Amino acid sequence: MLLKLDDRPSFLFSAFVLLALMAFYAIAGSVLLMVLPGGISAVHDPVQGGAGMVGALRFSQVAAQVLVLGLPVLLLAWVHTRSPLPVSRTSLRFLGVKETVSLRQVLYAVLGMISLQPLLYSVIELQDLFLWPALGPAGAGVVESRKLLDAVIQRLAGVHSPGEAAVVAIVLALTPALCEELLFRGYLQQNWYKALTPSGSVLFTGFVFAVFHLSAANLVPLTILGWYIGYIFLKSDNLAVPVFVHLFNNIAALAVIHAFGPSPEEPYGLVLSFWWWSAVAGSLFLFAFFMRRFRASCS
Repeated sequence: MLLKLDDRPSFLFSAFVLLALMAFYAIAGSVLLMVLPGGISAVHDPVQGGAGMVGALRFSQVAAQVLVLGLPVLLLAWVHTRSPLPVSRTSLRFLGVKETVSLRQVLYAVLGMISLQPLLYSVIELQDLFLWPALGPAGAGVVESRKLLDAVIQRLAGVHSPGEAAVVAIVLALTPALCEELLFRGYLQQNWYKALTPSGSVLFTGFVFAVFHLSAANLVPLTILGWYIGYIFLKSDNLAVPVFVHLFNNIAALAVIHAFGPSPEEPYGLVLSFWWWSAVAGSLFLFAFFMRRFRASCS
């Protein structure tokens, strides 16, 4: 970290920044949809609209991420470091951006993320099988909200040409990976070292990262993913490593959408089988192996 711990913004200031950006993010997305051609139809029905609606949703998603998440964080780093230029080596180092990145760290971090997927899937299916039905109407509302979100993402991820595939990758994979990591890991997690322990800042930032996505159905798996990415940043001390992990996770999610389509109406019930938990145990063994290799590459 470039600044001494005591020179970084306080916990309350960082929390205020987060709340303000979350509020502006929601407002900016809605305003953009109201003024963009085809955007009104997205407000009324984000699933059934035509190509104009899809384009408006994609543009508003990128614009909100860049203008409300990424750009303000870069400006805050400029103010905190008193750099002569808005984007400089000093301000980028304040956010954890280094001149070089270890490909070994990226490789083991990505492999660790892949080996976590069976566990994350198990959490999602256990919720579908037991938690949401037990919550009655509230649980049914969570499931319906997730189905709507899945349907919207399915529309946004639709590809009809190589050019559109590149657009989808930028909208749903690259932009969120860059902007969200700048905010949550580069800015918030490092600032919260001041009020929390390093481990505490990882845990708290990971939970806030999950809440930011406003999906009750995905709160637990996103929290686990946020903890993992925060840990990767803590050990590597290089923002490029969590950005690559986040990017690969998003690309993998897009690949799953195109390979298998939307989420099924009913859970598969894989978690009720012995062989599935054997596979989860094997994947966690691989996870421990990759993390050992990752930590060794960081020393």
